[in-house]
Amino acid sequence: MSTSQNILFCGGGTGGHYYPLMAIKQELDKSLNNKKMYYIGSKYGIESKKISFENIKSLLIPIRGFNRSFSVKNCIKNFILIFQLLFGFARVLIFFIVNKPSLVIASGGYSSFLPLQMAKIFNIPYFIHEQNSFPGIVTRIFGKSAKVVFLGFDNAKNYLKNTNTIFTGNPIHVKPFIEINLNIDFTKKTLLIVGGSQGSEFLNHLISNGIEKDIIPNINVIWLVGENNFDKYKKYESDSIKIFSFVDNMPYLYDTANLVVSRSGAMTVSELLQFNRPAIFIPFKFAADNHQYYNAKTLTDNLSSVVIEEKDVTSDLLFRKVDEILNNEIVYSSMMNNIKNITKPDSLTIIKENILEHLYAS
Repeated sequence: MSTSQNILFCGGGTGGHYYPLMAIKQELDKSLNNKKMYYIGSKYGIESKKISFENIKSLLIPIRGFNRSFSVKNCIKNFILIFQLLFGFARVLIFFIVNKPSLVIASGGYSSFLPLQMAKIFNIPYFIHEQNSFPGIVTRIFGKSAKVVFLGFDNAKNYLKNTNTIFTGNPIHVKPFIEINLNIDFTKKTLLIVGGSQGSEFLNHLISNGIEKDIIPNINVIWLVGENNFDKYKKYESDSIKIFSFVDNMPYLYDTANLVVSRSGAMTVSELLQFNRPAIFIPFKFAADNHQYYNAKTLTDNLSSVVIEEKDVTSDLLFRKVDEILNNEIVYSSMMNNIKNITKPDSLTIIKENILEHLYAS
């Protein structure tokens, strides 16, 4: 490979799309000398706060995802989205003409749509990494023309006919293991509450309701409420309940926790697999194509976790289930053994080697 490679990364909006892409970018950065790297994402996504730390030329376009729930407000937003797509198309076109990418690597999500469309127009090869067990609409649209679609969950191949897929799992953007001063009684079992990168108001309400009704078992609770919710919920902190707005480095918390209550975004599920932690999943009911339910199902089918849908869950039910798992050694040990026995491929190595094989062959 003698000529310089101009590699464009695209995708974001949420941490679940952004962080795997950056993990791939960092791995390729270590393996390639003669390259230039670029990034296209959304002005409104998590990347708007993070991409400046990656030291690559980037374009953030003012585009949001399609609103699937019906309301007058969402209809207006979807109408505006048409103009955002037209404006974004022009900006992405100029970016491609100026920077001449020779390869596109996308992580799915709405902010990948325009760059992948441009890659098809200019006949530029591209790879896609699909995080979810039920592929998103961008992957379903562009997957057949991709060099490879890397799959975070093996069963996603069932929805991608006539597509070159490889099961890789989701690459984890892991930072060094750093201890956090929790100041808790480690003789007790510990429950970790995770609502995703933005926090979950639905989960926060369940937990605060459980505290007020005094139905939480005699355990520690580590509760991530979200960056915008800390002031609202910090009053619930106590010797056994520790509240954080957001923790950028999760390995220590996963290592500390015995059980996790969370949404079931692709990266949360993948992190639980990585750190071998059973969970009670409460999928976000408005997730596109109900993909959070399917993500969670990959673990519940292996009897390593439990799913309670939003329509069924109450604080009483949730904490009764927490108590049943943590205080029944047979049940808990079985869940732990089951999650440890799930196959976990070396995601980054598989993805890197496939991309490098393409680059060296071209």
